[in-house]
Amino acid sequence: MLTALSFGLISGFSLFLGAWVGTIFKFNQKTIAAFIAFGSGVLICALTFGLMEEAFSFGGFDAVIIGFLLGGLVFIIGDYLLHVFGGRKHRRLQMVKTKKEPNGLLITFGAVLDGIPESIALGVTLFSGGGKGILMLAAIFLSNFPESIASLNGLRQQKFSKTKIYGIWIIVGAVSAAFVVFSYLFLKDIDPDIIGALEAFAAGAILAMLADSMVPEAFEEGGFLIGALTVLGFLTAFVISKV
Repeated sequence: MLTALSFGLISGFSLFLGAWVGTIFKFNQKTIAAFIAFGSGVLICALTFGLMEEAFSFGGFDAVIIGFLLGGLVFIIGDYLLHVFGGRKHRRLQMVKTKKEPNGLLITFGAVLDGIPESIALGVTLFSGGGKGILMLAAIFLSNFPESIASLNGLRQQKFSKTKIYGIWIIVGAVSAAFVVFSYLFLKDIDPDIIGALEAFAAGAILAMLADSMVPEAFEEGGFLIGALTVLGFLTAFVISKV
C-alpha cells in the first residue's frame, strides 16, 4: 500500500513539477520537444516490454487483442470529442478546428484522460510483480514532466493565470495518484483475464495518445532530431529494465 501511494504521488507530482519548472525557466520549444521525444521512447518501451507482456501472461491473446483495440478506440474517440469542444485548444497542434472557447474543466478532464491509463498500468504492475513498477514509473515521470511544460504557452495564450495553471495540474496529479492506489488495492483480486485486458487497454490508450499528440507535437517543433531522441529513450528504458 505504501509503495503504491508513494509511486502514485511521484507520478502525479511530475505534472505539477513540470508546470512549476516551466514557469521559472523559459524553455524553448525545441528543448521541450526533445524532452517529449525522449519520454515517448521510454513510454513505448514500457508499454511494449512491461504492459503487453504482462497482459499476455495474465489473459492470453483474447484479452490482449480486445483490451488493446478497445483502449486505443476509447482514447481516440475521447480525444476527438475534447478537440471538438475546446478541451485541447491550449495545444499547439490542433487536429480539429473548432470555434469553441477553451474550457478549464475540459482541459483538466483531457489531462486526466491522458493520465488514467498510465496510472492504472502503474498500479497493476506494482501488484503483479516482475520488477516492472520502476520502469513504468520512470516512463510516466519522463512523459508527464515535459507534457505539463509544453502546455504552459497554450494555457497562457488562453488567458489562464499561473494559479489556475497550477490548480489544473494539481488536480490532475491527485486524480492520477488516486487511480494508482485504486488499481493496486482493488484490481489484484479480480480474474486474471480481466487484469490482462485492463493492462492491454492501458497500453492501447497510451500508444494512441503518443501517436495522436506527443510524437506529432514533438516532431513539429524538433524535426528529425526527434526520431533519434525517441530511439534513445526506448533504448535507455530497455537497458534499465534488463539491469
